[in-house]
Amino acid sequence: MNSMYRILIVDDEPFIVNGLADLCERSEHLNLEIHKAYSASEALSWLKRTKMDIVLSDIKMPGMSGLALQKEIVKLWPHCKVIFLTGYDDFSYIQEAIREGSVDYILKTEGNDAVLKAIEKTMVLLDQELAADSLIARARENLRMALPFLQQQYMLELLQRAPGRTRREELEQRFRELDMKLVDDKPCLVLLCRVDSWSHLGGPAAQPLLLYAVQNITSELLAPMTVSMSVEYGRSKLIWMLQYKGDQSAHRLTRENEPIEDRVKRFVHGMLEQIQETCKSLLKLKTSFALAGEWTPWEHLSDKFEDLKYLMDSGLGIGHEVLLTETMTINRPESQRDIGRSRMHLKRMDLLRGCLENGDKEEFLKLFREVTDASCFPPEYEHLLKMEVYYGLVSVFMPPIVELESICQVVEGGETVDYIRLTHLEEHDSWTEAISYFTRLAEVIFGQKEQGKQDQQHEVIAKVKAYIEEHLAGDLSLTQIGEAVGHNPSYLSRLYKQVTGEGLSESINAARLAKAKQLLAETSEKIHVIAAAVGFSSPPYFYRFFKKTTHLTPQEYRELQNR
Repeated sequence: MNSMYRILIVDDEPFIVNGLADLCERSEHLNLEIHKAYSASEALSWLKRTKMDIVLSDIKMPGMSGLALQKEIVKLWPHCKVIFLTGYDDFSYIQEAIREGSVDYILKTEGNDAVLKAIEKTMVLLDQELAADSLIARARENLRMALPFLQQQYMLELLQRAPGRTRREELEQRFRELDMKLVDDKPCLVLLCRVDSWSHLGGPAAQPLLLYAVQNITSELLAPMTVSMSVEYGRSKLIWMLQYKGDQSAHRLTRENEPIEDRVKRFVHGMLEQIQETCKSLLKLKTSFALAGEWTPWEHLSDKFEDLKYLMDSGLGIGHEVLLTETMTINRPESQRDIGRSRMHLKRMDLLRGCLENGDKEEFLKLFREVTDASCFPPEYEHLLKMEVYYGLVSVFMPPIVELESICQVVEGGETVDYIRLTHLEEHDSWTEAISYFTRLAEVIFGQKEQGKQDQQHEVIAKVKAYIEEHLAGDLSLTQIGEAVGHNPSYLSRLYKQVTGEGLSESINAARLAKAKQLLAETSEKIHVIAAAVGFSSPPYFYRFFKKTTHLTPQEYRELQNR
């Protein structure tokens, strides 16, 4: 049992609550954060403040009974386990407790060993529920439900990659991980669809549903010969990656000695008119389609995507209810192809923006190098493409510069941010110098973000330490400290350990010990008064704590200091 759990001890008799709390505190192997309540209403107040893992409660109490409290626990924290204490060997109470989901019950006459065994048993049950196997099983189920979305996101990524940046090994691994219907070692026939005009059915809110219907109609009508996958891009466009069914070997011949690729391509082309008519009659949508003229390997998918977009957005593609294939019109000029490839980098601006916002320096620099690599720019359009990239970067960098006002103080060597220089490419002597300038800005932005993070962390730790010093005699539970400094208790515990190198409970114990030593050495207060002053409701527990830590009893320490 490695996890720390919160336990709430509830009874209307304070000596029972305090005694059980002392028992749990002495049983350090249980790793419990202990809370106390002297009535069901006080317990309910605690439960509304923070999550509890275990509630150890009297079954009969004035006002709200333990059974009534249990019903509220189930509503607030369904995973919380309840152990009932009862002085009544009454089967009807025990039966109702079990029916409502109680983990265990203990007669008050059974003693401390029975209480500890019940708590240990409950903690084992909690551990089992959090066990890796069950979490993995739930993760697998969640992944299964999310697979269609993840598959589409990966397809969009492949469509927007620069040519040559997709490795066969990666494709094989990702297709396997995402359980793709398509296969990585078989080429695709790419089909582009554009909704030319929207029907008035349902208004704008219905557009996603209508696009989904177009996807279903197209996939169903092409299903006899193809396996397909479609993704949405833009507001009114869809793209399909189609593969022929059957044997995966390339150029397999049909019975008519015709390559299967040719037969399937002819089938898809022939079905486009029916798909168009079906969308028009059933959905009241006018649609246009552009079909690739060749089967395309995955490595060149982004190139083919750009070719089809060019085909759809120029010449014969400008119109309504168009049916095009690459062989029906002039292919995209090589110069336009080069520009399209280069502009692939611009699609990574959003990724760069996200990395900058999230402080992901390593991924940012990797993407930045790709985006600013001018070696892929065709010479005749190099200057125009550099301008596109440069001003795209200005849009990425400007928000964090404005946000981090201190960035305006210094960039490097006393040089302040010059907004004229930042927003004008011609202010730089060369492309290399301009990119170096952005690199320095990125270093400062990441540095400021990291410094801001550290400053906030240390501010939180300072608040925690101050709260501990001021409330040594009070509630220093993780929950109470978290509420005091405005942070989730679990996160606060991790943060404290990360920043200080020691656990929060160790720091609390150290503060209590230091204060106890001071009071023992400088005052003549009785030991039980000092114990209460440093947060120990049980003097015997204070004795054990002090002796274990210093190897001296409190009295021995006092006598040693007063010699």
